Amino acid sequence: MTYQNPRNLASVEEISTQLNDPNVVILDCTSTVIPTDGGSGFAVSDGREAFEAGHIPGAQFVDLQRDLSTPSDHLLFTLPSAEQFGNALNRLGVGAESRVILYSTGQPGWAARVWLMLRAFGFENAAVLNGGWKAWTNAGLPIETGAAKPPSAASKPFDWSYRPGFFVASDEVVARAEGDALVNALGPDSFRGEAPIAYGRPGRIPGSVNVPTSSLVDPETGLYLSQQQIEKIFADAGVRPDAPLIAYCGAGVAASNVVFARTLSGADARSVVYDGSLLDWSSDPDRPLVTG
Repeated sequence: MTYQNPRNLASVEEISTQLNDPNVVILDCTSTVIPTDGGSGFAVSDGREAFEAGHIPGAQFVDLQRDLSTPSDHLLFTLPSAEQFGNALNRLGVGAESRVILYSTGQPGWAARVWLMLRAFGFENAAVLNGGWKAWTNAGLPIETGAAKPPSAASKPFDWSYRPGFFVASDEVVARAEGDALVNALGPDSFRGEAPIAYGRPGRIPGSVNVPTSSLVDPETGLYLSQQQIEKIFADAGVRPDAPLIAYCGAGVAASNVVFARTLSGADARSVVYDGSLLDWSSDPDRPLVTG
């Protein structure tokens, strides 16, 4: 498929020919949300066990919650400092001359979240693997088992520094609520406040429209839809191509995929993720939520 920004997306055919390239760093970003408390709560489990059962040869595993997030009392994946983020990526072998390929075994938001974080810390040469692990195995490509092999040190270090303009906090969501498209990336049941899992309190931020992260990929293959299909999904939700956009979800992962897909389609308008998303918004009882 043709996209306005095709470099943000990599195909399994392309990557299968680059496994021996020392500048290509492949990261499995998989985590899993597990329902708890009879289905009303949830926990996050990393995908290390699944990684060791099978992964793309030469890939490294990255734990989003433990390696690339700042601990918080009520949040899960808030941005770390540039030093923390840079140290983690340095340990994974990412440097100034690296090409980073990101994938996950489930929904692509895990990979898209790391892609967006890389951009926020100044690193542009990264792409999400189209279709992720499913596309790799469907293509019958080789797999590797066991723990990741020690990564090679980057030939040239990268200067990690934070750049604003990719993630926002609640005060900016409030300040920009009248001028920006506010997009909820969760499923329709969560959007209505009817899902078993609630991120603090059920419902959506007033004024939101719904673009479920799952609607942006083919349910059978996991591949991203065409640019025209993605553009239509946003248009049908009432999001103009030139409208600045704030995406949110439960904890900032699915929202990252909405921003990533919009970037694929070439929208020039500013698209950002509300970093704390509903876990942060719902922690303040004075912030309204709408159901139904």
